[in-house]
Amino acid sequence: MSINYSTQPFYMQIRQMINEDINSGKYKPDEKLPTEAELCEMYKVSRITIRKAIKTLVDEGSLVRIQGKGTYVTSKKIKNELLSVSGFSEFSHQLGMIPDSRIIRSNVIHATQEMAERLQVKKESPVLELVRLMYVDQRPLFFDQAYYSLLRFPNLEKKIGQQESTYQILKEEYQTEIATNEKVIDVILANKEIAEFLQCETGATLFRIEKTAFDHNEQSIHLSIFMCETNKVSLTVHRSPRAEANPF
Repeated sequence: MSINYSTQPFYMQIRQMINEDINSGKYKPDEKLPTEAELCEMYKVSRITIRKAIKTLVDEGSLVRIQGKGTYVTSKKIKNELLSVSGFSEFSHQLGMIPDSRIIRSNVIHATQEMAERLQVKKESPVLELVRLMYVDQRPLFFDQAYYSLLRFPNLEKKIGQQESTYQILKEEYQTEIATNEKVIDVILANKEIAEFLQCETGATLFRIEKTAFDHNEQSIHLSIFMCETNKVSLTVHRSPRAEANPF
């Protein structure tokens, strides 16, 4: 492959060629791009030109850099229904994907004032802090920090495992099911720690979704804060015709 000596900058021509290869299926979602040296040889241009072309495609969302691994074609976005009350495992299975999780931290802590209000317990009450990294098809997708009252769910910290669905444990061990939830969504930049866990660049844009889940009696079940890359997940809202007809 070679570039044309036109008025368009070389790096933009390379950007267009790589983008066409992505659109044609030569480079598939989640596939690693050739190295900079290999791309220089393929397109007969300098490394600076290749880097500028790749940076442009990363900025546009077509490519993503993963620290220590290289540059990959962006995954197809996963649609996450904001009004859904299903857990991560159920959500993944519904999409035909294989869920997995890794516990990063599991501690018994004392509830702060904010936690106590959200969990409907007294300040300083024992709370399970569960921090996990959620995978879909062996790729990290969500960084999740969850908090459960140990007064309501005694010994929950002993029942949580790497593979089990937390919602399934709550249902089977405590006869508790999620009925509704409240979510607050912000867009933030990934710090170094979160970037390492999610295998993205420091400063990448993330959805930060803060959720409080409730049972059928409107009693709080848990507070969670989970983060994911904005270029990997689309947040959707589905409303029934009845809800549309009665917005208030």
